[in-house]
Amino acid sequence: MKYLPGSLFIGLIAVILVYGRFIEPEKFQTKIIQIKSDSINSALKGIKIVHLSDLHLSKFGKAEEKILNTIERCNPDLIFLTGDYIKWKGDIKPALKFLSRLKARLGVFAVMGDYDYSNSRTSCLFCHEKGKTQLTQQHNVIMLRNSSKKITINSQTIDIKGVDEGYDDLNRFGEDNKMGKNNSLKLILSHSPLSFDEFSKNDNILMFAGDTHGGQVKIPLWIFKLLGYEKNVKYNYGLFHNGNKIMYVTQGIGTSHFKFRLFCPPEIAVFEF
Repeated sequence: MKYLPGSLFIGLIAVILVYGRFIEPEKFQTKIIQIKSDSINSALKGIKIVHLSDLHLSKFGKAEEKILNTIERCNPDLIFLTGDYIKWKGDIKPALKFLSRLKARLGVFAVMGDYDYSNSRTSCLFCHEKGKTQLTQQHNVIMLRNSSKKITINSQTIDIKGVDEGYDDLNRFGEDNKMGKNNSLKLILSHSPLSFDEFSKNDNILMFAGDTHGGQVKIPLWIFKLLGYEKNVKYNYGLFHNGNKIMYVTQGIGTSHFKFRLFCPPEIAVFEF
């Protein structure tokens, strides 16, 4: 068995480190996703949804402009965001600027993630004007904090529900909003994919989630298990089906802990029905 010379091995490691640190984190992809469900495709026929998550913005620059321009070219009917717009206890201003640029024909809807709550003094600014109870004028994103919003699609009423970070108890939606009473399609936004387990397999839902980053590095799931990352073990990335309920977990846009991605590029998820 032949072995790589030491210098060649060190060079290969250096290339991987440079690529993972400086190239792949900026090399986002647009991924087209199609759902194989007659009921969902019927309810959302002709609709295009863009799903973003885990921006973890520390600045607003060329990369953010490129992402926004790509979304604009997609001309989405709906934009869904599933949390973590800032770095841990980071500056909220770049995220608010990014959110202010988002627009879609039927609206932009979002939930917040744990990073967004990392600074309690500024987290409220995602929803409200500073020191006031009135809704913020800095963007038109509808923040769903354990709440729902009804919209009309193809002459049908569709519920968009947001499971706020840290709360996965369906009772928080209120008695009238519990699943099972009305089994029409519901679109669920949740930062954590583990909220998927709170729904019955008989519930007619399509959930959008993030949080995992797809792991940021493609490694065997048993390593995540050793690390205690339940969310990555169960729902690391992609489409998940259980009975009637379906969930998509995106790899997200940004990075947390350290800026590094390897064979796990950032993505803009585009759903076409």
